[in-house]
Amino acid sequence: MKTNMIFGGIATRRIAQLRWILPTSLLMAIILSININAFSQTNQLETDKGMQNSVASYDSDVRQAILLVSQFPQTLSQLQQEKNQTQASFQGLISDFSQKKQGWFYELTRFPELAHTLATLPAGQSRDDIKKLLPNNDENLETAAWRLYRHHKEDLIEADKLNLQAQESFNKAIQNLDSPTQGAFKKLFQYPDVLALLTDNLDLTTKLGQQYLADKEGLTSQLASLHDSLMIQNQAQMAAYKKELENNPQAKQELNQAAKDFARSNGYILPNGQVVYNGNYGYANPYSYWFGYPYWYGSALWYPGAYWGSFGLSYGFGGFGFSAFPAYGFSNWFYNGGYYMNYPYLYNHFGNYYRNVIVRQPRYVNNGMVAGSRNYYDAYRSNGNYNRGNQNYRQSNNSYNSFQNRSYSGGNRSSFGGGGGRSFSGGGRRR
Repeated sequence: MKTNMIFGGIATRRIAQLRWILPTSLLMAIILSININAFSQTNQLETDKGMQNSVASYDSDVRQAILLVSQFPQTLSQLQQEKNQTQASFQGLISDFSQKKQGWFYELTRFPELAHTLATLPAGQSRDDIKKLLPNNDENLETAAWRLYRHHKEDLIEADKLNLQAQESFNKAIQNLDSPTQGAFKKLFQYPDVLALLTDNLDLTTKLGQQYLADKEGLTSQLASLHDSLMIQNQAQMAAYKKELENNPQAKQELNQAAKDFARSNGYILPNGQVVYNGNYGYANPYSYWFGYPYWYGSALWYPGAYWGSFGLSYGFGGFGFSAFPAYGFSNWFYNGGYYMNYPYLYNHFGNYYRNVIVRQPRYVNNGMVAGSRNYYDAYRSNGNYNRGNQNYRQSNNSYNSFQNRSYSGGNRSSFGGGGGRSFSGGGRRR
């Protein structure tokens, strides 16, 4: 997967876009066999097989919607163009604000009806009045809604106009399609990561649509079988991972902390703990396809509500389909920045998992965790430097002494703080 993140003027900021608590409408998480780069915000695939694996990771209703819309690449191209224009205009609108304020705008894009209400609400409302309009009790959302309504009403109005214009273009683009296909397009707007996958890979999407037209029943059956096969692989892989982690409570504790540190260092805007995750809620209100998730994120997080789950695992980081493993963005951050030295038990856990599971099961689905571990440990194995049994702890200073007392920062020995190794807060600073 190609990795280009471009920061600069408004015209060059058109960054292409890209759950183990599952919504009740979805089955067990599927980890995809594609090469995901931690710091790219593109969904570029290289082969038909990669596309089919990506599509197969979703449940049957989403797969069917994908197959229907894949027959209309021109419509998808229109949506991509509208998204690029809307995203560039939105980033231009908020570029002079601090990253914190830009985050408030991005937070409101997850709640377009609320954003529209705030934009059209008469001035002079109190904070309590605004709070009554909120769909939940998340403090981040409350702060964003109140501060932007109170101090940046004109910018709220402009952002709302961009959303309304994009939605109008969407309605026009699908108005001549049959009812089932219109419904499929509308359904995929609940899954911006899926829609971005299709529009970022129009050639492969077009081929998928042609394959579906040629043999609808055959391709539908093939994707269903692939879905089941990937599920079986993932269940086995996940069971091994859970067992390893449950047997190492110290690593489990460090994973919780590392996930928080990763989110903090990359500027992720996460629920503050007041949100109750039940049913589909964790996957409700993703970032808008039109505006994207915050451009400074080190790896994709379309569904902030699905960040946390059992065992303190991190979710939504840079994958298609849904993942309960730390993803490639986390893995690169962990290894390449030398952060492993702060989490000795977790580092040992990852090493054991690599040695006992990944190496012995090369056909396992290549999720972000596997890809990141392979990149890191394979370098040692290829040079004959991987010490398979003599990992030692220096618990006194909470650093990990491995590979015969050599300190190694991993990968290209660069420190990643998000955005391809650059810490980026966006634009200028306005109050």
